[in-house]
Amino acid sequence: MRTHHRHEERESAAAPRRTVRRPEQDPGAARLLGLQESAGNDAVTESLRRSGHPGLLHGAPVQRAPKRGHEESTEGEIDPLAVSMLGEPLGHEDTYKGGRGRKLPKDREQAACWEWAVRAATDDTGSTHGDCWDYLTSMPFVDDSKLDQLAPAVKAELGQLRASITAAGLAFDPDRRRPPPEGDVEPFMERSVHAFVTSHGLRIATGRPAAWIVCNYKVSAGVAAPDHFWIELPDPNTGGRVVLQTVPDIPYVEAGGPELRWHEKDSVKERQSEHEEHRKIEVPVAALKGRHTQIINSILERGRRTRARAGRA
Repeated sequence: MRTHHRHEERESAAAPRRTVRRPEQDPGAARLLGLQESAGNDAVTESLRRSGHPGLLHGAPVQRAPKRGHEESTEGEIDPLAVSMLGEPLGHEDTYKGGRGRKLPKDREQAACWEWAVRAATDDTGSTHGDCWDYLTSMPFVDDSKLDQLAPAVKAELGQLRASITAAGLAFDPDRRRPPPEGDVEPFMERSVHAFVTSHGLRIATGRPAAWIVCNYKVSAGVAAPDHFWIELPDPNTGGRVVLQTVPDIPYVEAGGPELRWHEKDSVKERQSEHEEHRKIEVPVAALKGRHTQIINSILERGRRTRARAGRA
């Protein structure tokens, strides 16, 4: 999702990036639909860094047969006791930027937020975040062939959505000086996020969701790539939600209460910035990936080991 400078409001270290040769006038530097003047260049570059924009990361959008543990889970495999433990403040520790929660294992330290949310921090299925929104917003110098290995139905859906965005006048425009009306942008952001989630093999829930893939985006950015992705689970104890998220350069998945969300007025103080300018999109899914389930349920085994050590003491 992005290329970033350091910023005191968010994660401290930028992930290493491979240099990509582009024309001197790089439209990617103003990728948020030419609205850097309204959004602010610092905000744009910080937002790009947090989500690990694949314009500077390697990784082709290859649709492969899922590896063991990466396939979609069957409904009900996430243990409610594990979710309860993750949401319970007892046992939480300091994480980052004012947060307190549990620290779950993360397969790749440099994995970005979206990679955790839709890939369980693996890199073997679906389109990258940057490729998807660069294509949908008709960014210059986009290599459309990167989507050729997606399932035909998924690629067709993305093509139809791209045409609709263009017809609505919301595609990339370097001469745009004002953000489009929020009411024009919202339905296309909803459709874009749903398409991105399903392109990774996750199914939309028609009944009670097993989880939600959640993201937020800055209103002034138009139909541009979201700032941040995460997962939320229903908390069987409180009826609320448990948040699970990560960012590049932290070696864990952070799990805890709704106060860990970014850009919301009820979040911890360090994460409330620009909450008036951000909107949230939730995609209910019938099941997460198998690796998601393994990581979430691993808290139970850690609890058993802790109790065993206490019993021997």
